[in-house]
Amino acid sequence: MNEVVYKTLKEKDFIMKNYLIRVATELKLSLSETLLIMYFMNEDEPTLDLKKISASIHLTEDEIMEAFTKLSSLNLITIEVKKNASGMRSEIISYDNILKNVTSDITKDHKDEKKVDLFTKIENELGHLSSIEYQVIDDWLKQGFSEDMIEEALKEAVYNNTKSLRYINKILITWKSKGITSRKDLIKENKQDAEGSLLVDLFDSNWLDED
Repeated sequence: MNEVVYKTLKEKDFIMKNYLIRVATELKLSLSETLLIMYFMNEDEPTLDLKKISASIHLTEDEIMEAFTKLSSLNLITIEVKKNASGMRSEIISYDNILKNVTSDITKDHKDEKKVDLFTKIENELGHLSSIEYQVIDDWLKQGFSEDMIEEALKEAVYNNTKSLRYINKILITWKSKGITSRKDLIKENKQDAEGSLLVDLFDSNWLDED
């Protein structure tokens, strides 16, 4: 099998995406299955042309079909029927499910990074957090409070010089009861409060008695 890899890499410059290595490792794909995906990814409109594939990655047609069947069963590749400019139909191999899987993982990783960043910001203001306090913050996220809103509540607590999770929790609950679920809602609420305060100051002033 090493000879297969050697011939494949020697005769054609295939691009091996990093995420393909990750998928192949996590799903324990065989060398034949990995090579077949790599072949499809390097074709503009890949088709199941056994002779062409065999000539490119040096697998037998039986090995190709076996790998193709396994990849299909894992739902990593699918067949899409497309029409060309002449109206002729062709069966194109799609590996979109691999991309969706990778995108989902990347999104999850990004969310995990944001959560770690949130914990760091809170610790910078409140000091070292205990395991219970970490759980409290995690519970906020599970209850639907976004990282942005928790950060805004943290800013509010710092501004009022009341640095505690209990106070931040009170702020979040108050905002939720008012239907404030985003920074946009918060900006709108603060604007209304500012306008209301201005009106109170206006009517409380003795401007009629001046002069």
